[in-house]
Amino acid sequence: MQSKLNWAVIVPLLVVAVGLLALLLLDLTEGGAAKNDEYLGEAKAEKYPYLAPTATPFGGAPTVRPRPTTVTGSVAPSAPGDPAERDAKRRLDLLALLGAAEEYKAENGDYASTEGKVQTLCNYVDLDIGCAYKDFLTPLPLDPLGDPVKNGYWYSSDGSTAKFYSSLEDSIPDEQQCPTEDVELQKKAVLICVEAR
Repeated sequence: MQSKLNWAVIVPLLVVAVGLLALLLLDLTEGGAAKNDEYLGEAKAEKYPYLAPTATPFGGAPTVRPRPTTVTGSVAPSAPGDPAERDAKRRLDLLALLGAAEEYKAENGDYASTEGKVQTLCNYVDLDIGCAYKDFLTPLPLDPLGDPVKNGYWYSSDGSTAKFYSSLEDSIPDEQQCPTEDVELQKKAVLICVEAR
């Protein structure tokens, strides 16, 4: 008896056999060993070697924040004496500052320069040029009323001349007042100054 071939079984077996034969043939032509693909980035490693990250420098120098030189206890809690006594102290302080500026110039050749601009004498340690006179007059004088910005001493210099300012409480004749182009100092009712050349 003749049996009928069951193509439903033979065709899938034949497809599997052809696929295995193709794999065997391809494997023999490639040398028998399968090769893995390169891992991600491995192909570039020879051209571009790995460099460890370095610290990134931060931006420029930090902005200087002004620090008042006055410390607790350096400002008089209540101003001693009367206005005339305090004004006399201010005049003496200006003369002492003038002496310190002369010593500074003798040692350094020029006065500490603010490029002609007016500054507080040494209220802001990091900014005020007048702090250079600390080495020649210690401590630098403070106004008897305290608050060095409002009642203190001011300084300006172009290097060849130096000028120290103070505001008095009592009035003085106009010819004794110090002329200035500084807008803030012009607001002072009674301004005196000493100048070194």
